[in-house]
Amino acid sequence: MSLRWQLRWAVGKVRIHKTVCTLLATALGDEVRARGLVRLPQWLAHLPARARGAHYQRTVQNLELFDLPPKDIEACACRHIAIEWQKGIHQQRYPLRHPALLRTWIRSVAWVDPENHWQRLPHSPYLLVLLHTGEYWMAVARLVERYVAPTRFVIPIWNYRDPFTYGALMSLEGLGHKVEILDSNSPATALCIARRIRQGHQVIIFSDIPVSLNTSRAGEPVDGTLFGRAAQFVKGPMFLASRLGCPVLLAGHRVQLGSHGQLHAIAHIAHGEVQDMLAHWSKAMERFIRQAPEHWFYLSQMEAFYQRQPDSAQRRSNIPAALTKHTHRRVAP
Repeated sequence: MSLRWQLRWAVGKVRIHKTVCTLLATALGDEVRARGLVRLPQWLAHLPARARGAHYQRTVQNLELFDLPPKDIEACACRHIAIEWQKGIHQQRYPLRHPALLRTWIRSVAWVDPENHWQRLPHSPYLLVLLHTGEYWMAVARLVERYVAPTRFVIPIWNYRDPFTYGALMSLEGLGHKVEILDSNSPATALCIARRIRQGHQVIIFSDIPVSLNTSRAGEPVDGTLFGRAAQFVKGPMFLASRLGCPVLLAGHRVQLGSHGQLHAIAHIAHGEVQDMLAHWSKAMERFIRQAPEHWFYLSQMEAFYQRQPDSAQRRSNIPAALTKHTHRRVAP
């Protein structure tokens, strides 16, 4: 199959998935839909492996890094596929244009904070840092909803041009707040975030982002480890927090099939040196994902974290000298 047809097939699968999710979101009653989603992992387990989903095989391969028994790997992979289906269905059902209904939906997401990390946050600036787990848009919404007073939120996202994500985040202004969405791929975003923090705005930012995914590059690399292997992440939240003197609350959503799920306050990361904050974040992130890996968006794409990517200086050094001279040649006015 040619590359052209592969791209067409990939786009076609996305459209088919969205169409099916729309039908399931509108054609079924709430109780029937909820019962079906609860049973979906069991139904998937009875299908041939190739019929369980486009990313099922890669999900199974990556779950082997978690040292799970074979039966648990299969069950976990089926739950991961079911979670992706529920996310697609809920995406069609969020009452984004009805603030009262949206607030009710958001409040139905259980708040899980047994160690009272939220109460430990100071009145001075801090960062709210999220993982791409569960319905991660709903994680943003649940954090925003906890603020009683009108607040200015700054939310950098990697899929800035996605209509649903952008529109869903802007709908949070219906809760009485102001929302500024930034493109995390833009070179000016880090400076803008620092400026907004100094102005007293609240930043909500995702942290578990690979440097490069498919054909897009998300930012500068920082070395780390992921489940015992050398890995790279986008250089971002912990560097900002350390430089600006901010502690961090790390949080993540977990799906409950047939329901609206939970938002977990995972860890409070005190302000400190960059390496100390990175180590704390990495340990807390791995622990949370390892407990229930089926909720992690990148479960089927983990190889993106293990691919070494050059930073900006290295990329510039690889440019031939002739091109560099040409780039810096003065142009007459």
